[in-house]
Amino acid sequence: MSAAKVGGPSRGFTLVELLVALVLFTAGVLGLAATTTYVVQQTTISELTTERSAAVQEVVERLKATDYNTLASGSADIGEYEVVWTVANGNRSKLLSVTSTGPGMTSGGGMPSLSSSVAESFTYRVTQP
Repeated sequence: MSAAKVGGPSRGFTLVELLVALVLFTAGVLGLAATTTYVVQQTTISELTTERSAAVQEVVERLKATDYNTLASGSADIGEYEVVWTVANGNRSKLLSVTSTGPGMTSGGGMPSLSSSVAESFTYRVTQP
C-alpha cells in the first residue's frame, strides 16, 4: 500500500475562496436589485409625463381650433388628468393659462417621489388674426 501524500498539489477551492466569491456574487445581485427599482421608478415617471403631455396637447389642439372671438375659459377631464384653462383678454391678444392636475412627480425634501395630485401649468398668448 502506498502512503498518502502530504502537501501535494490540491484540487478544488478552499473555503476562504468560496466565501469571497459568495460575497462578491451577493454584492452584484444586490446592485442589480437596486438598479431594477430605479428603472421601474423612471419608467413610471416617463409614462405619467407622456400621459400628461397627451392630455394637455389635446386641450391645446382644441383651443387652437376654436375661433379667436369665442375663446373662453373651461375645463376637461382627459384620462386621469383634469385640464383647466383660463382666458384673459389683452390688447389685440388673449393670454391662455393651462393647468393640468393629476398623478406626477414631486420633489419635496430633495427626493423625487410619485404623488396622486400634482399641478403643472403654462401660459401662452394668442394674437388676434
